Amino acid sequence: MCCSKTHIKGFWVIFFYSIASLISDGFLATSEWATEHKFFLWNIFTFVEYSLLSYFFYLTIKLRIVRLTIIVISIIFYIVFFSLNRTNHDQYNSFLSFISEVVILALCLIYFISKMKQPVEDSINIFNPEFLIVIALLLYVACTLFLFIIANHLSVKEMNEYWIITNYSNILTNILFSTAFLLYRYQNKKSATPESHSVDYTSPNDR
Repeated sequence: MCCSKTHIKGFWVIFFYSIASLISDGFLATSEWATEHKFFLWNIFTFVEYSLLSYFFYLTIKLRIVRLTIIVISIIFYIVFFSLNRTNHDQYNSFLSFISEVVILALCLIYFISKMKQPVEDSINIFNPEFLIVIALLLYVACTLFLFIIANHLSVKEMNEYWIITNYSNILTNILFSTAFLLYRYQNKKSATPESHSVDYTSPNDR
């Protein structure tokens, strides 16, 4: 199965998201400065995460009204983000993370609904790499949404204890991403392999 250029762009977006997540986690784990300013870095990652994932769904969902809604919500999100983070860099803004997660959750559900309305050959297919990516995002949101709701009401110690949920959800998400990338590579490699041509000596073309 060959993917369109739009789908390939979507895979690249997810790839860059995975790299950004890896760099963020690695920086927080190895840098003393990052540890002291982790709330600021978490806010920055929320910005990057929302930008990449909303763009992925913008590429993936072809409905014009959905794309327009993504643009409008994104503009509002960015305005609120810069307004809130201009005053206080040392506090984790769980409200923005919660809004980001809700938007991604809604886009996951819209993706499934839009696929159900398509013809059978284009509907939901568990062996579709794009489908696995959306499942991974849905599981990630399901695992972390409640944590983001209560994050601002937790002490630093409690935050560190509960944040392990996010770490495990990241691992699960990246496993599904890796599976989707491998499946995409396998399907495209298979589709690029020329079919064997059996010779029929009774046909003038094969003599």
